[in-house]
Amino acid sequence: MSEIRTTVYSKELQKQLFPDNSFFKKSIGETGVAINAIAVEKPQQGTIPKAKNGEPDSYPLKVTKADDSKSTYPVELVYAPPILITSESEMLTNYSKRQTKQEQQAGVINTRCADIAAHNWGPTKSTNIIKSTGEGRATNVAGLTGNRKAITKADILKVYNLLLRMNVSGLPGKWYALLTADAYSDLLNIDDFVSYEKTGYTTKLEQGILGRIMNIEIMTRSTERMDIGLLYSNASTPVKRAMDEIVNSDRPANLFWHEKMVCRAEGTVKTSINTDRADYVGGTLISSYTRFGAAIVREDEKGVVALLEDNA
Repeated sequence: MSEIRTTVYSKELQKQLFPDNSFFKKSIGETGVAINAIAVEKPQQGTIPKAKNGEPDSYPLKVTKADDSKSTYPVELVYAPPILITSESEMLTNYSKRQTKQEQQAGVINTRCADIAAHNWGPTKSTNIIKSTGEGRATNVAGLTGNRKAITKADILKVYNLLLRMNVSGLPGKWYALLTADAYSDLLNIDDFVSYEKTGYTTKLEQGILGRIMNIEIMTRSTERMDIGLLYSNASTPVKRAMDEIVNSDRPANLFWHEKMVCRAEGTVKTSINTDRADYVGGTLISSYTRFGAAIVREDEKGVVALLEDNA
């Protein structure tokens, strides 16, 4: 007599895990960007002569024309390639497969947008790039070899000093930092900084904010590669790597910024659903897409600093 075996279909679906991408909301936002937008234009205020005191040497005073400029940053198409849900799989699963796949596509799109923001906010000017100076320790960034120097209290003070000298603190808004898991662990080894972990501000933790140092809100993010989405070369004058590019001697970056000194442009995520496809035996095709761009607000890159985990 044959044995009858049954299969139980669980309602508990193990979902794909994504990095914490909330950091890119801490910026000037242009929302509702049309799907056909290709760029955002940023006006730049020109300089004027410095104020003087005392009686002028001669009249009339020299007149300077008031000139302003503008810059633009691209808004790119970000999309999740189409996926097929077969008619059979929709019937045999004990959860809404179509809904979960739409959520997955939204997740991968949001992650890619965050990758773009982390990369594009990375400064290119050498004056805005600082290297760590601590003892050598292992790096957990996949694809890198050798050790990297840990982040020290002196490194954070150097970053803070540079931020203060940028004269940005007078603007409304907050300072933020996005750290690798390795760098965040470095901070937990600094006795003077450990207390920020004990604040007990639950609401801040829910917003992805792990603590505050020197009035800088600390956040962390780990991509699949285990960096924040920003790497620099090992050259004496570090060069920012292109997205998705990595060399084994690269240096992971930690990003510090003022929320009024970086910007983003994001559209609404749209989803196309094509049901009952005859060429896919009644299956459903799903594809999601949006527009996204991010940039440093000022051409002089004030308000943004990168702290690199230097090679040991």
